[in-house]
Amino acid sequence: MHVKKNDKVIILTGKDRELTGDIIAVDREKNRVKVARRNMMVKHRKPNPITGETGARVDLENWIHASNVSLYSEIEEGDDLKRIPVRTTARWQGFGGEVFETREAAVESFGDKEVGKIKKVRYAKKTDEVFE
Repeated sequence: MHVKKNDKVIILTGKDRELTGDIIAVDREKNRVKVARRNMMVKHRKPNPITGETGARVDLENWIHASNVSLYSEIEEGDDLKRIPVRTTARWQGFGGEVFETREAAVESFGDKEVGKIKKVRYAKKTDEVFE
């Protein structure tokens, strides 16, 4: 899946289109996500006289298909910030945090030094930005 929990995303379709928020839950089996305070629904709770709970209307976030959200990047245009959705691809971080297209190139970046941790990251070509 191209998004993870706590990622900042922009919604591409539906009633909350072009609004942003953080992902609070991910369902990898059904390829769905929940975005904080977006795609809200009302759930009615029944009163329970045994436990003393009263009935209520509860606002909850509903699931959104992962294809309908995208990571976003903020770009300055003049005096204001523009939020644009970006697509990501896999890259690897080598020596000094430099980003490489292949894992082998990241290993070669260490040269004669001891090979450290090679980390797979998400990389946006459009904005040259790394999402960890």
